[in-house]
Amino acid sequence: MRTLICFCCCALLLFGCNKSLQQNDLLTGRGALTGVSASAVAIPKSTGKKIFIHWMPWFETPASRGAWGYHWKMNTRNPDVIVNGKRQIAAYYYPKTGPYASGDPDIIEYQLLLMKYAGADGVFIDWPGTRQRYDYPDNLANSNALINKLGAVGLQFGIVHEDRNWDPGMATDAHGDFTYMQSNYFNQSNYLKTNNAPVVLNFGPITFHQPAEWDVILNGLNPRPKVIPLYGFTGQVGSNNAGGEFPWIYQDHPTVVNNYYAQAGSFPLSIGVVYPGFNSFYAAGGADGPTWQIPFNGTGTFSTMLDKALSSSVNIIQFATWNDYGEGTIIEPTDEYGYSFLTIMQQKLGVSYGQHELELVTRLYNARKQYAGNGSVQQQLNQVFTYLANLQTGSAENLLNTLGGSNPPPTGTGVLIKNKWLSTYLYEDNGQVKYSAGNSGNQYRWVQETVNGHIRFKNLATSHYLNIEHLYPYAESTDVPNTYYSSYWKLEGYNGNVRLKNEWQNTYLNVENQGGFAQCTAVPDFFESSQWILQN
Repeated sequence: MRTLICFCCCALLLFGCNKSLQQNDLLTGRGALTGVSASAVAIPKSTGKKIFIHWMPWFETPASRGAWGYHWKMNTRNPDVIVNGKRQIAAYYYPKTGPYASGDPDIIEYQLLLMKYAGADGVFIDWPGTRQRYDYPDNLANSNALINKLGAVGLQFGIVHEDRNWDPGMATDAHGDFTYMQSNYFNQSNYLKTNNAPVVLNFGPITFHQPAEWDVILNGLNPRPKVIPLYGFTGQVGSNNAGGEFPWIYQDHPTVVNNYYAQAGSFPLSIGVVYPGFNSFYAAGGADGPTWQIPFNGTGTFSTMLDKALSSSVNIIQFATWNDYGEGTIIEPTDEYGYSFLTIMQQKLGVSYGQHELELVTRLYNARKQYAGNGSVQQQLNQVFTYLANLQTGSAENLLNTLGGSNPPPTGTGVLIKNKWLSTYLYEDNGQVKYSAGNSGNQYRWVQETVNGHIRFKNLATSHYLNIEHLYPYAESTDVPNTYYSSYWKLEGYNGNVRLKNEWQNTYLNVENQGGFAQCTAVPDFFESSQWILQN
């Protein structure tokens, strides 16, 4: 398990902990960073700084490893328990995809495309090393699965080495980590290098604190990498072995990061850091780790930290993190924050794409899952991926629409769904199904479809489906795979009207509470709040 380290006993700068990473291209006056893949079109943006995202490889599900991995459950949670439509996971935030396996090829495709459209140039991989212990081998396999997909997306990568995974006196064994990197990573065209030397971040050092130990670890490597330790730790790695320093997330926020930016120009390679806040689940999960917090302030902390990094002299900005749910530093889409961190990146980095393109990536992911096992459709989805990797978003969207996979545009004009009791009409508003006396606009119209023998209602304005997937107090209108019973409805007649019964929960769509939105609960059939008129 990875935790933040707080040197709170020292009168130092309170070096919290975690990771960070790198850049590429020209380091003004300080040498060239290289490592570019020509396999896909690079994302255009206005900033000249290189953007890397810190990624964790350690999530497992019963489908991937036969049981839920530690990082989804810690010591107090059971993801097999579902409450209000969500699995009970060891986190305060819930991934938009639900809990996943890091090595799932569909998840890897989804995550890398989202990173790209948010403005990323590469990924810093929190790398476990080669030791055969705990879940390290699984983490290594997941890391390699991601690395194998990077070239097709057109992203670079760098390793963030965890020397904590070795014990004192095992420098010779840790040398094996670097020979593995040399054989498998350093020779790849999209590996990050500075002056032709591979760049390896080190989250610490945690175990090896003497330059002589690092001399052993790096002995005989050709090309010899440059190790980038945490801010203030060059002395432990040795000036001949180190190539710069990077800051992380500190309890003394934002003082330490500000101090780093004041000195960034003195490092051969400087790497800034951006994070949304810090809200760890360790205490609630019965696990060891820091319990201090950095408030998110909505998206305010993230936005401020990104402004600081952009205005600094650093050459690389590391976003910490993509998916550390245990420490609550996630920027990937979640139910709580949606795409907000990624759209802020797009705006501030000068990316010419927005949330619509991010949603296209999600449509691709949903279609992958919806059509699992359908070889012909998967081949077409491979083409959608190629279009997205090469920024041909129009072609990707057209093909998705043609597939009928992830909510193609509805055909026909649909119906109005009018409540018998209140004489109001259902419409979609930002994922919620609300009602009003008006009925003007496609958001009020619903196209009835039959799939797998079941009835679904698709909103004419958004192509979203009427559903109760998350068991919220309100009915939803969102992108739901056509295999989900939460979007299946039975039409039952009553006194010349229709009742809409959800096939998953056997509850009825109604407006009984008059709360401004439709709900789906157990309601007697004679209640007019659950009776509807379908009007053309």
